[in-house]
This record gives sequence, C-alpha cells and structure tokens, in this order.
Amino acid sequence: MNSFYDEFPTSTESEWLEKVKVDLKGKSIEDALHKFHPIEEMNYTSYGFSQEKNQMHTAPGQSDYSRGGKTTNNDWENCVLVSKDTPQEMNAFALKQLMNGATGIKIDLANFSIEDCNIITKDIGFKHITASFFYSSKTQFDWLKNLAKEQRVSGTAINTGNESFGRIPNLKNELIKAIDVQYAGGNVTQEIAYALHKGHETLFQLISEGLSVDEAAAQIKFQFGLGSNFFFELSKFKVFRSLWYTVVDAYNPEHSLSKIPYIEAETGFLNKSLKDPHNNLLRQTTEAYAAVLGGIDELTMRPYNAWSTDKDLEKTQRLGLNIALLLKEETYLDKVIDPAGGAYILDELYSELRNNAWNCFQKLETEGIDFLKKEINKIAKTRIQLVENKKNTLIGVNKYFNDKPKDISWNVTTTTPFGNPLILEKDCKVEI
Repeated sequence: MNSFYDEFPTSTESEWLEKVKVDLKGKSIEDALHKFHPIEEMNYTSYGFSQEKNQMHTAPGQSDYSRGGKTTNNDWENCVLVSKDTPQEMNAFALKQLMNGATGIKIDLANFSIEDCNIITKDIGFKHITASFFYSSKTQFDWLKNLAKEQRVSGTAINTGNESFGRIPNLKNELIKAIDVQYAGGNVTQEIAYALHKGHETLFQLISEGLSVDEAAAQIKFQFGLGSNFFFELSKFKVFRSLWYTVVDAYNPEHSLSKIPYIEAETGFLNKSLKDPHNNLLRQTTEAYAAVLGGIDELTMRPYNAWSTDKDLEKTQRLGLNIALLLKEETYLDKVIDPAGGAYILDELYSELRNNAWNCFQKLETEGIDFLKKEINKIAKTRIQLVENKKNTLIGVNKYFNDKPKDISWNVTTTTPFGNPLILEKDCKVEI
C-alpha cells in the first residue's frame, strides 16, 4: 500500500507561491493576498506555512491557556437574559427558556421587593443551571445570599448599587464589561486591552482588601461582545486568555487554574438591521460559532430586536437560543476542544493581535482611560464612514434593502462609558 504522504506530497513555500502567481493571472501576491483591516488596524495575509515562526505548539489545558483550559470537552452554558416585566411574567419566561434548552439565566432584580424576587425565582432549580443576578439593595443582597446557600446557586452576583454589602460566597461578584467597547464602536484590540485593564484594576483592588490572588481571580467574570469579523473574534478569546494568564501569573498564584479567565460572550447589535431579520440570524450564527470555537464559558444569545420598539420578542429569543442549541446538540462543538488549533493563518493573526492588544493595554495602564476613549471614537467614525461609503457591505443596511421592512425602530437610551453613544443602524445607514 502506498504511503498517504507519498500520494499527497507537500509543496515547498516557493513552489506554492509560484503556482499562486500563475493562478492570479498577472495580479501580484501582495495586492491579492496581503490585506490591511482599517477597523482592526492590522496587516495580515490570506495564507500561511507550517514552518512560520508564529506557529503555536501548545495543547489545550497547557499554559498560557491560549487554546483554553478545558481538557475533556468544549462545553459551555447557553444563557438567556430575562427581560424586565412583572414578577409573574419574568418567572414564566425563565421557566419556558429553561424548558426550551437554556442552561443559564440572567436576572436583573432592579428595585423589586423580596416578595417579588421570590415570585421571579419560583420553581427554578438553580442547582442544575448557571445563574447571573444583578442586585442593588441590602435586602436583595441578604435574600440572594440566603438563596445561594439554600439552593447551591452557581454563577454570578453583581452589585449595581452605590453601596457595598460584601460578597456572596461561592459566586463571582465582579463583572468586567468589555462588551462596552464593542457597543461604542471600538475594535477587538481595544476590547481586549480594556478587559485586561479593568480586570487588573479589579484584581489589585481585591488583593488590597485582603483576598489572596487565587481568591481574587475567582471573583472575576469577563463579558465580551461578538462581532461579524469571524477570525478576529475567534482569535480574540485566545489572545485574551493568553494575556490574562500573563497578568495573573505576575502575582504568583498558588493554583494554575487561577490564571484561566471565566468568559461570557454575548451577541450585540452593532451590525444588526431591524429591516432585515433573516440576515440578522445569519450574523448571530457566525458570531456564536466564533465564540464557541474560541472556547468561551457562557454564551448569551440576545434577540436581535431587543433594543427596539418591537414588543414581540418571543420568536426572536427562541430563534437565538435555537442557534446556540444547534451548535451544541447537532454540530457537537461541545465535544471538540479548539478545533481551529493548528491553522497557520490563525496562528499568525493570533501573534499580531496579541502584540497589539498588549501594547494597547500597557498604554492604557500608563495614560488612563482618556487615551482609550479617543481611540475608540476614532474607530467608531471609521466604521460609519466605511458603511456609508459602501466600502464595507452590510446586507440590509447599505445594500439589498428590504422593500417591505417591519415598522419598528431602535429604542434605547443606554450610553457607553467612553463618551460616545451606541452605534446603531437607522434608515439603512449607520449613525452615531
């Protein structure tokens, strides 16, 4: 029997390049396959070779955990945000989503009374799911602390009030919202750098309060957004894990697992069009796919019209959750750890993005948040110009418009912490 490798011999780099020159029919390799991304501000190539210096040789579960800390599977939690409503409706919604396949829920307790909180959480088996709570008062804190103990709740408890009440045992009590960078129109490099900066700031503060570095790291959860730039989004999670490892390692933790960040990824609205729902589902699918391949711990699928005047969110929420369930239950991506590992071009992209993000983080540490605000605003304007000038194509936004769009519009007053408003599509254009 012939050898497999004899049947399919490997081309040398020079042989491959010569063949490409012929196939390009006069176009130069540099013009055709060497790219510059104006939003990510990165040069990259559309090809790679096995002998390149940036090829990664680590395995999943090995430091610096760029390929993830998981060693037996690639499982993640499929989470749903429970929208604010009456306590009875919130409870019914949460139970329905869990019956539909969600394995995690996020609940904002807002200014609800303890009686209302009991109604919202009635009959929910918290010991079987992951839960994230947002609370704001001492009475809610005491109630949540008791609930966590009685029902063995695992997940996150975030204080949104102005007064500190302590920490709820066995839950993560600190949330780093790197997603705010995406909402403001920033790029992947800035999102990673901001997560590192706020994460490091929080880690140092917790250690200053008397926690060990291991205890402090265990308190922190990172929330990232998801965009349409598939390979950059996939690489984002690998790069962040690698750099967070570097930050935590500098404090000499006792346990290696303390260097692995806990990451939630949430679909956003930056590239969504209320006038083209079907393309929104395709965008959400590729976003979720990138996050799962990147090795996240939680995936939250938001209805693409959640920030709109549309009151009918039941269908879009179900479709969003179905995307996550398909990736797990039918595509079996929860079984394969880092299936993108070993792709030469991704190794090259990872190396470039890692250098850029670390440099941005260091500058942010020395110059402060005003530096980042200025840079994010610059990238946000670039995004808008590229779409309005049709240099970037967004189906339903600047090309192939829906002739009979649903009569709904964006309805959100949320602002970003970076001095500029959210970027959302309106009237087939993108605007600030």
